[in-house]
Order: sequence, then structure tokens, then C-alpha cells
Amino acid sequence: MIAITQGDPVGIGPEVTIKGFNPETRCIHIGDATLYKDTAKFLGCTIPMECVETIEEAAALPSNIFAILPPKDEQQNIVTGDASTTVESIRFACQLAQSGQVQAMVTPPINKAAIHKAGYNFPGHTEMLADYTDVKYPVMMLASKGLRVVPATIHQALADVPKNLTRELLEKIIRTTYKAMQLDFAIKKPRITIAALNPHAGENGAFGREELDFISPLCQELQNELSSKNTGEIRGPLPADTLFHDAARKQYDAVICMYHDQALIPLKMLGFGHAVNITLGLPIVRTSVDHGTAYNIAGKGVADATSFMQAVRLAALIVKNRQEFNGVASSFIRPL
Repeated sequence: MIAITQGDPVGIGPEVTIKGFNPETRCIHIGDATLYKDTAKFLGCTIPMECVETIEEAAALPSNIFAILPPKDEQQNIVTGDASTTVESIRFACQLAQSGQVQAMVTPPINKAAIHKAGYNFPGHTEMLADYTDVKYPVMMLASKGLRVVPATIHQALADVPKNLTRELLEKIIRTTYKAMQLDFAIKKPRITIAALNPHAGENGAFGREELDFISPLCQELQNELSSKNTGEIRGPLPADTLFHDAARKQYDAVICMYHDQALIPLKMLGFGHAVNITLGLPIVRTSVDHGTAYNIAGKGVADATSFMQAVRLAALIVKNRQEFNGVASSFIRPL
């Protein structure tokens, strides 16, 4: 079973969740029952909905029932209030996944400003889930057909990237991505390309020294480690402006970029509305949509549920891949 969180109640999350409902995948929807029922009524949707108190009760329902479990706090009290319901829905779904009561969680979009205003000091879903699972270095991947990207730095000012991009951070991200390619995507010998931070990969120090000082030596060190075991490939750093055309994309299974927009611009150019956000390095499976709350179209009934449906499908596939994983990961995957 997959837990679907509520997302922002006044964004398009509830709409795409209802539009993307598929009885072939057993899901439990963690959120406000009134919100879901009102949204379904507005959409003219006739999916039968039922509020439950436990996962076991949801599992006993016919698969065509849209099962709703209100989020509960750590004392198992039902949580109310827009921002509190949104955040506690995520925390509760994460708790269910950690305890094995659900096998994965999928998250519709949240509004970070609304979360911050309510007193929750998380930059976004990724950092929130890392805190709940006690993971220090979560990794955000976005995937669409033919492209998987990982931003090494995420939600921070561009001016802060060079000082926050360290060898230690980059190594952990590369190793986490490599492990996920094997474990979650069933690729035995992952090919990972590393994008340069500076134009032309620094042009031998003319446009910045990060490539010379630590990115290139790290890539070479990790490639040597892989070569000795014939278990994959690390390439880079390579100029980002030549990494995303058709021929280049055939050369790797994932590309690690140095900052948010370097990764997400090509991803969304190629697959906007069809991509999926995956948090790598967690002890649980979590996927999400590739878009935001879209307040400009919320309440109009025109939101596209494709990314949400892809997120549910990918979560189910990752669960299957993890279950079938047979130890192909090499010693390259060491504790982080």
C-alpha cells in the first residue's frame, strides 16, 4: 500500500490526487476527508470515498474505494488546521512507511511560504523527510523519460552555491545516487556523469578553480574505485551546456548537477508535467510530482494529473525493485 499525503489544501494537490486515483494501486490518502470530498464534488467525480481509522481498515476495503485516513500527531490525535494538516500528513505518512504499514509515500506539492509562516522551518519536502528519518544527506532526483538529474545543492541562493558545494557533500551525493541507481532503478552498472560548476568546466582554472581543486580529483578517485570492480562509470566534470542533447543523454543513466536550475531547467524542458521527484538516500520510498501548488489554476478543474500518476507508478516500481534486489551492489556502496 502507498500513502498519499494531502499537500497544500488550496493548491492543485487534492485535485490531481482525485483525478489520478487508480484502483489498481492500493493507496491510503492521509488528509482532511472534507477537503477530498468537497474537491470530488466540485470536479463532478463519483469515486466512492470512505474515512478510516487504521491501515488495516483501509486494506479491507474494495480497491475502488478512495480511502482517507486523517493525519495524527505523535500522540495519535487527529490534526486540524490547514498548515498543520499539511505537515502532519507528511510526518504521519513517513511514520507509516518507517513502521512498514505502508511500502511507500507519494507527496503532492506544498507551499513552502505557508509552511514557514505556520512555524515549520523546513526548506521543503526533502529536508523535512530527512529530519523525520534522521538522514543527514538526502538527495533529490527528478526523473522523466530519458533523463534523471540530481542537483547537488538545492534550495539556496545561487551566490551561496560555491561555498556550500564541498568535496564531502559531492562524494556523499555521488555514492547515494549510485546506490539508488542499483537498488531503486535496478541498474547493475550505473553510469553517472558529473556536470561542472563553471562554464567550460572552468577552462583549466580560467573561469573558476572548483573543478581543479576537488571536483575532478574526486571523479577520478571514484572512477578508479569502480574500474577496479567493473561495476559502473563516473564521468566528469563535463561542461553542462553539452550534457543534455539527445546523443549526450545516451551516455549516462543519471547526471549530477551543481545547483538547482542547472538540473531542473533541462529536465522540465524535456519532460514538464511528466517528471517525478524522488528522494534518494532515505530508508523509505518517497516520490512526488514535478510541479508546485499552481495557485493560478487551483479551483478551476483544469490541473493535469500526469506527474502525480507517474509518481505513484514509480513508487510502486521502486518498491518492487527493492524487494527483488539481490545484492548486486558492490563495496562501492559503503555507509554514508
